[in-house]
Amino acid sequence: MSAPKKPAKVSLRKGGWYHPLAITLGLASVAWFVGTFFATSTHDFPKVGTVPVLSGIGGWNWLIASVLGLAAVTVADSTRGPRANTGGWRYAGPAMATCGIVGLAWIVVFYVIANTETRIPIYSDLGQWNILIGMGFIVAAFALATKWE
Repeated sequence: MSAPKKPAKVSLRKGGWYHPLAITLGLASVAWFVGTFFATSTHDFPKVGTVPVLSGIGGWNWLIASVLGLAAVTVADSTRGPRANTGGWRYAGPAMATCGIVGLAWIVVFYVIANTETRIPIYSDLGQWNILIGMGFIVAAFALATKWE
């Protein structure tokens, strides 16, 4: 008779956004985006004024902040542990269809009432931002399509 086997030790690998480098790069990216906003707009940092380093770089700040964010996502993704295949999300199909239809309707309504006297509260005040909002719903529909089986 053989001795019972001991259960294998399962080591929980801390990776993804738990990785210190990913967190540091992510925070640096957010800070650089905020700094770029103040450096490229008419506003100054509260209680600091202008930062010559950021003001001197100009439009390149947006690229630097984006690269830092991309590096953070890359580090987090490369250190993430294995994931179990749980299948698709049950409500992804209906949510995808709803987001797509709402986005399309949002843009169509904007174009239909754009040159008329019709005013919809808040909606009409958004102006050209309505196109971005409608496209946001459509992009969300495409994102939900990746969860659908």
